[in-house]
Amino acid sequence: MKTTKIKVDMRKGMLDYWGKNVYFGIRTLNVLGLPHDVLEDVSTGKPVTADKYSTDPASLVDADNSTFWIGFGSNSSWFEIDLKKICALDSIEMIWDGEERPENVKVTYKTGSGMETEAPTKEPFDKVSLDMDSASKLRVEIEGSGPGTALKGVTACGVAYSGKDIIKLKIGHALDDHFFVKRDLIKAIDSMEYED
Repeated sequence: MKTTKIKVDMRKGMLDYWGKNVYFGIRTLNVLGLPHDVLEDVSTGKPVTADKYSTDPASLVDADNSTFWIGFGSNSSWFEIDLKKICALDSIEMIWDGEERPENVKVTYKTGSGMETEAPTKEPFDKVSLDMDSASKLRVEIEGSGPGTALKGVTACGVAYSGKDIIKLKIGHALDDHFFVKRDLIKAIDSMEYED
């Protein structure tokens, strides 16, 4: 979920118990999360699997518009991109070869082995909004495609987070009232040699 503003509206309050004729207010407001200011392509070069009747699935994420993928399934075909990290996804863009489009495109995503979430799609199926939801896998199912329906490429835009980022966020939430412990643990995590 993407948040750009937070509004706190205090309509009713209580007078100070000690007779100071002032109302209680907010002393501290903590907003926790990971910033995702810069969106980038999180799918180029990532592993892709596809139905057995389709052509080269790696061409979907090779950033080369001279290559293309065609799903030759009976009436439907699919491909799945393993993003290799947990990503906050803004959108998926599909670059079609020519004007022909399928009858329907279904886009689902999930984190790890969790439940799939389906994103709403509409014609001409060029760009699907994912509302900064998190995912590590992205699946596209295409139905009713003709013999000339081909994809030159797919770009998933978002922000990729490393395992370290996720652990630091969780520690930050859990130890918010323990500044020095939190600081020391985050320093230790930053110094770890770790490969996602």
